[in-house]
Amino acid sequence: MYRVTIVYNHPADPAAFDEHYSSKHVPLVQQIPSVKRFAAGKCDSLDGNPPSAYALAQLYFESKAEAGQAFASPEGQNAAADVANFASGGVTMLFTDEETVLP
Repeated sequence: MYRVTIVYNHPADPAAFDEHYSSKHVPLVQQIPSVKRFAAGKCDSLDGNPPSAYALAQLYFESKAEAGQAFASPEGQNAAADVANFASGGVTMLFTDEETVLP
């Protein structure tokens, strides 16, 4: 399984981020072809300190090639272009050819 992780840094306006993300961005991501799993959530910490990032999203694909095709598609391009509309803190994308270590 190939995983794309999007790390969202802390935005200038968290409420605006949350509203745009849930009402506009998630529907765009749901249109990206070949996504096998889409998971997202706000970051937390175990010790009560502020987390280093605001939120994460993870998209899973069968392969790296499939992920590349999905992000190159019109739907993938639309979702990518939308990030600038709400992620004022910036983002980092991580790409992983994931291996299951424990079932």
